[in-house]
Amino acid sequence: MLSDKSDYNKFKLYSYKVEDLINDYEQLKQLREQIQEKYFSIHEELIRDELIEDELNAAIWGITRERENETWNSELKLLSEIKTNFDIAIKMIDS
Repeated sequence: MLSDKSDYNKFKLYSYKVEDLINDYEQLKQLREQIQEKYFSIHEELIRDELIEDELNAAIWGITRERENETWNSELKLLSEIKTNFDIAIKMIDS
């Protein structure tokens, strides 16, 4: 019985840690989107005010963002599966 209590607490702790990391990833994705929006906005203002002449290649940014999202989403999927396994183990111990 002591092992169950120890496992239960360990699973709860790791479930919490993984959930916290998942939340960090979600915040990272939102922050990346906000940064990119600001970048485009500032870049457009600089061109409009004739402070720079470079045209921005949005396609390159789009490809970069897709790759980032693919990577982060695959990592999030793995973390979600790990968390689900911890949550299942916790429920099994509970019952």
